[in-house]
Amino acid sequence: MNLGHQGDIAMVRWPAEADQLNRLRTAGTPRLALVAPHAPPFTVIDPLEDWVRLPADKGDVRARARCLLDRADHGVAHEPELADGRVLRFGRWWTTLTPVEARLASLLSDRFGHVVPRTDLANAGWPAGLPSRNSLDVQLGRLRRRLEGSGLVLRTVRSRGCLLDAQPAT
Repeated sequence: MNLGHQGDIAMVRWPAEADQLNRLRTAGTPRLALVAPHAPPFTVIDPLEDWVRLPADKGDVRARARCLLDRADHGVAHEPELADGRVLRFGRWWTTLTPVEARLASLLSDRFGHVVPRTDLANAGWPAGLPSRNSLDVQLGRLRRRLEGSGLVLRTVRSRGCLLDAQPAT
């Protein structure tokens, strides 16, 4: 179901499409179970899931879908994750990274919300040593640009290092 610019959720008939529901759960896709009239009670397993018993009012279905989208967009993923060594994920947002960006993002994600000293970042980005004096600053600038629209912010903490954190809600 598409609800304008907010994103997509999957609607699954339950229990008829239980296999599809399990695949969506594994993928972390927001989903609304449309429960058959005489089916046993449905059990919600995470915040990206809700259900409604059929027949259901269209307004009720839309309200539950919007609630799921809001949960998916605000607060399900509280920390970034580096998947497959090169894909940075935060909530439903993701981007691929270069090898150096990935090494920096991995360290920043592991210490999410805490200051990471520049020496630790330099050692993570270039285990054999920095290729030039400004290499770290250049890569941090590139990483900041990649984070645009992610809900994450990379801050410089003067004389201490860098901090990866969630952007405050506006």
